Amino acid sequence: MQFHKAAARKSTSRKSTRKNTRTPRKKAAPKKQSSPFLFFFSGIALTLVGLGVWAYMKKPELIKELIPTKTQTEQAANTNTPEKPVQKPAQAVTKNNDGEQLDYHQMLTNRELEVEKDPTVAASTSKRYVMQCGASKVLAQAESMKAQIAFIGLQAEVAEKDGWYRVRLGPYSSKRAAESDRHKLQNNDFNECRIW
Repeated sequence: MQFHKAAARKSTSRKSTRKNTRTPRKKAAPKKQSSPFLFFFSGIALTLVGLGVWAYMKKPELIKELIPTKTQTEQAANTNTPEKPVQKPAQAVTKNNDGEQLDYHQMLTNRELEVEKDPTVAASTSKRYVMQCGASKVLAQAESMKAQIAFIGLQAEVAEKDGWYRVRLGPYSSKRAAESDRHKLQNNDFNECRIW
């Protein structure tokens, strides 16, 4: 037991004689405060950039009015300077069967083409399309659907066949017109419309 006490005394005496060799911590330098003018002018700059992007995206005609185009500046410069003779670009000239000289522009605008009508195309254009958006055994439900479609801006009709009241739109002269109305209906949660 005495041995432990002696060892404990030696270790405590060593601790007290030891010097502090650590370097003291450096305090962080205080942050420089930004000038309030910097924030003010950067806010103005961001606002102006935002307005410019908005005007470019939403109102391009406004930018055209504010910024003169190159042709306007050229016209203003031409009014101050004496007129110079305008040189026309060289045009390719050919002769037709009658011996008259024609340029390519006249040849293309005066040319006539004969096209034969394809009977299959004429038959497909006479086809009519109908779109059905629902069917119900109860007339009140079909009339309610017709009213909801009318709020979208489309005209539907209710037709009865075999005890079913069918809500239909059309007839359409092209499938593209029917598809356009179907997309309007799909945007308003009428997803069951079929075209035939």
